[in-house]
Amino acid sequence: MKVPPMLVFASALALFLPGCGSTEEPAGGGKPAPPAPRSESPDSVQFHTHADTVNALHAAEHGMVGAPGGTVQVRFMIQIGAFKDPHHASAVQGEARRRYHMPVLNDFLAGPGLYQIRIGFFESRENARTFQQRMRRDYPSEYKDSWIVQLKR
Repeated sequence: MKVPPMLVFASALALFLPGCGSTEEPAGGGKPAPPAPRSESPDSVQFHTHADTVNALHAAEHGMVGAPGGTVQVRFMIQIGAFKDPHHASAVQGEARRRYHMPVLNDFLAGPGLYQIRIGFFESRENARTFQQRMRRDYPSEYKDSWIVQLKR
C-alpha cells in the first residue's frame, strides 16, 4: 500500500510540532497552557538609580583630573563596595553622591552577580589615595575596606 506524500508530511509535522495551531486542550487531559508572560517586573527587583554625569570643571577644581579643555587620562577610581542586593548597592551609591558631590558609578558584573560601587575619576594613584584617606577619616567605619582600582584603557 502506497501512502500519499501529503499524509507522510502531515504525520511528521504532528510529531515535531505538538500542540501548535490549536488553542483547545486535548481531550486526554493534557498539560495546561503555560501562564501568560508578565509585563511588569516583580517588586523584589525594582529599584531607582540615576545616570552619572561628569562635570569636568568641578572635577578639576577638586584636583581629580587635569585642567579643563586639556586631555584627561582618567585612570583610577575608589571602589567602596560590591553587593549582590541591588537595593543596598543603590543606597550606598546615593549616600556617597550626597556626601561627596562626585560621580559614583554602579557597575553590574553579570558573572558573579555583583554591583560594584566606585567613586571619583582620578588621574593619578596619589590623587586617589589622598581622597581615599579623606573618606576613611570622614567615615572610618564605612570606607575602611575601600580600595583603589586602576581602569584599563
